[in-house]
Amino acid sequence: MAKREWLVHPVPVERPEHGHQDTRVQCSACGRTLTVRVSSLARARRRQQLFRGLTVGSLAAAVLCALLMIPAGEALRPFLFGGAGLGVVFAFAFYMRLGVEDGVSVRWPTLTRMRGHQLRWPPGTPSRLHR
Repeated sequence: MAKREWLVHPVPVERPEHGHQDTRVQCSACGRTLTVRVSSLARARRRQQLFRGLTVGSLAAAVLCALLMIPAGEALRPFLFGGAGLGVVFAFAFYMRLGVEDGVSVRWPTLTRMRGHQLRWPPGTPSRLHR
């Protein structure tokens, strides 16, 4: 199934049936050419499921640490509190990453991916809420 609607990055290529495809597009902000990886719909959904699972797992670990603080002695409470805090932070990070996972990622030119590059819908395109 080919699909041209993206959650975040509008890339003018068809989504491949299987696997992924690397393609070159031009940045609308600086004019440089970027390499983006477009994944198949099944692969994108698997990544979304992975981030959902990591979110739930991190949140479950945070809740478990919080519940274990009740019977724990004074020596263990700081460690359990730290574990609960880390669980909440990781759950939030994975949840936010899930919101932008659409099967399109910038592969080049930087290690930090976007770093100021903008891949957006053209002006006048209705937002995702209005389509």
